[in-house]
Amino acid sequence: MKFVDQLISELQQFGVQQLFGIPGDFVLPLFQQLQQRDALPLYCLSHEPSAAFAADAAARITNRPSAVILTYGAGALNAVNAVAQAYVEHVPLIIIAGFPAAHELSRGLQIHHQARSPDSQRAVYQEVTACQVRLDNPQTAAAELRRALSQCVEQSRPVLIEIPRDAVHFSVSPLPCYKAPAMPAAELTGLRELLCTRLRKARRPVILSGIDVRRFNARQSVEDLALMLGTPLISTFLGRACIDQQHPQYAGIFLDGSDSRPRELLADADLILQIGVIHTDSNFAAHKDLFPADKVINLQQQYSYVDDRHFYQVDLPTVLNALLTEDLSPAPQRLLTPATAPAKNDGFNATSVVETIDSLLLRQSTQVPVISDIGDCLFASLHAQPSQLLAPSYYASMGYSVPAAIGLQAATGQRPVVLVGDGAFLMTGLELGHCQRYGFNPVIVLFNNQKWDMINAFAPELNCTGLVHWDYQQLARGMGAAAVRVRNTAELELAFTAAWADPAQVHLIEVWLADAPRTERLQGFANTFLSAAAQLNETELS
Repeated sequence: MKFVDQLISELQQFGVQQLFGIPGDFVLPLFQQLQQRDALPLYCLSHEPSAAFAADAAARITNRPSAVILTYGAGALNAVNAVAQAYVEHVPLIIIAGFPAAHELSRGLQIHHQARSPDSQRAVYQEVTACQVRLDNPQTAAAELRRALSQCVEQSRPVLIEIPRDAVHFSVSPLPCYKAPAMPAAELTGLRELLCTRLRKARRPVILSGIDVRRFNARQSVEDLALMLGTPLISTFLGRACIDQQHPQYAGIFLDGSDSRPRELLADADLILQIGVIHTDSNFAAHKDLFPADKVINLQQQYSYVDDRHFYQVDLPTVLNALLTEDLSPAPQRLLTPATAPAKNDGFNATSVVETIDSLLLRQSTQVPVISDIGDCLFASLHAQPSQLLAPSYYASMGYSVPAAIGLQAATGQRPVVLVGDGAFLMTGLELGHCQRYGFNPVIVLFNNQKWDMINAFAPELNCTGLVHWDYQQLARGMGAAAVRVRNTAELELAFTAAWADPAQVHLIEVWLADAPRTERLQGFANTFLSAAAQLNETELS
């Protein structure tokens, strides 16, 4: 069997339905073979981080692996930041990177695109991938490929697959079908018994749901468990679209002190069952008092540590479904502070923009995915309740959203709405030019406050955060998109309605916010973060 046919077969078996990438000399033979077979669509972008962002979005929205193909060194190393984000936010991303052929290495000369050594690419990727394999031996190539792909799926993390330039000439032996490992019965029994014991003792339990609830297909089980237990269900910032916000036990998102109801529930709880939560400074650094070890159970995929016992090969849906078969009495109902209605938002600002768009999207008969970049628009997006949301809100790499729109539409065919600030747009906004190439039609809402506002929120004394010289409408039109600028809510409603009614092209709506204040959520988050940092500095100095 030809190597490329085995590669395609394995990728498809693990759920890959499209490829992203940028051609380069070390992967040109692979590109040509893939093009000849035409088994998987291949979407090419202009910059390696963007190609990785697009593949990342395809993986996030479909909840299955996606692959990006990059050339050796100069290509793969240029994507490291985007891969790092996928690693820490648990995205199953497959990085297929070129590598020199054996006869090239045997000459004893430095290879173009290599860094310190031919192995530098792999050494760098050891920090941001769960597995690294090099398919340079026809006898082991198929097994090594399988090992990498299985790790990608089982850990929901990126993997690196290095393919030498001449590997397209390999003949390999086919492998049997992949079978996912089951959670050992003894592990399941022990963990279930511990969880049941703690849940039966708890009078005021709370479930805190994280992103891995989605990554490992545990959403329905978590929602059913909260309903059975009568337990409040809170989500983290990163995991906020993993839970149905109309669920009867849903109690909101916990990010900071302004989330008063979730904070009250967590403070009052005698047991916090964290399910698939990534512990980040943005959620926990300023709130350690809410999570004392004696009242927290941290239930994770693969590995969990509960009551001084270690559990391996944990499968979240399996554990949760086992709990659903137990006789666990609902917790007593608590009188809680009613959820306060958000304060009336006066004026035209990022918050009112999101509220307006959210109200317009609610009128649509079909589901509309929303992608938010980093910055003020991300915090403003808390004022929307999309059922599908992509937002890298932990690692927080700017420039995600525009290439992510390409990845999402390639993977699902759905038309996304993109929320992006001017600073993030300047990083990857030129990828919009590829939408016309592939027939994609996102609606881009560009928040133009003429500055890196999130940077300014954390360092208001800096004088280098201004961005005042770009004409985004002209840029968009130069890439084949329709473009308009709006300065108030009435103009925004008209522009968005018209854009959504015109699926024949990309639309960019530049929202002019040069004189508008930043969102209260971003300012409050920055104040909390800066206050915590100041207290830490004072403690260290004393």
